[in-house]
Amino acid sequence: MSQETSAPSNPQPSSFDLSLGLEDIHVLITGGCGLIGRVVADAFLAAGSIVSVVDLPEATSRIPVNKLGNLRLYPADISQAESIDAAFTETEKDSGPVEVCIALASIDLSSLPQTESICDADPAVWQNVFNVNINGTFLTAQRWLRGIRSALQNPVKAAKLRNVNLILMGSQSGTFGVRTMAAYAAGKAAVQYGLLRSLAKDVPKIYRKARVNAVAPGAVDTSRFKEECERYGKEWRWEECEATVGMAKPPAVKDVARTFVFLASERFSGSTHGQVLSVDGGKIGSVVWKPGEADE
Repeated sequence: MSQETSAPSNPQPSSFDLSLGLEDIHVLITGGCGLIGRVVADAFLAAGSIVSVVDLPEATSRIPVNKLGNLRLYPADISQAESIDAAFTETEKDSGPVEVCIALASIDLSSLPQTESICDADPAVWQNVFNVNINGTFLTAQRWLRGIRSALQNPVKAAKLRNVNLILMGSQSGTFGVRTMAAYAAGKAAVQYGLLRSLAKDVPKIYRKARVNAVAPGAVDTSRFKEECERYGKEWRWEECEATVGMAKPPAVKDVARTFVFLASERFSGSTHGQVLSVDGGKIGSVVWKPGEADE
């Protein structure tokens, strides 16, 4: 005998909250004027956050003041401790403690000179990449955490802290390496493994609810990537984002931005800590030999 069930005549509304909970949260983004950084900033503005962008003076000067809205710009060089400290100090005066820090700024791989072998790499380039991509990220993380520690000394500021977390910018290069630019790959590996895992132990000692994670994109479908595909041809695109990528395409910039927003939200990722989230379409490696190259 079958028994039919019917929906309750007076269903109760769900108490499950799917909002991000990022309204009025102070978010600081280094490198927020770049091709990815601009979209990340827009994503947090759409979430109702107060957004501070820290970037090089020449980058911040290109943004029209009348288009800023709920966003403020602060010129700084992340590789210089005094510069990044001054920028943080100004943002804290204007908008309060930085609750969410997006350490996105770095020297981009496509702007670096490529060599056929590390034999031909310039040691000065290696050092410069490390100074910006590793040391600059370290200085950013350090100053953010010092700001949280300072805010905790003030009961009023401490009571208002929400969504306290740091998100580092990694890369698929830190996982799979880059034969033609080892400095970039080594720098990203240092950030998304050694630095991240050290901070994951350190950050909760300062503030128990604080989290730190990293986002590791693949070859993102920016305007620059499109230009490179035009310049280098179909075979280059195939190697970069199709040959070893399950989805056979580069991730959209908005996909990367949404991942930062997801990690920033305590409601959506409150138990995600010390993790690297890949946004690369399922990349599993890189092309080493082209057809015929390995023939003896």
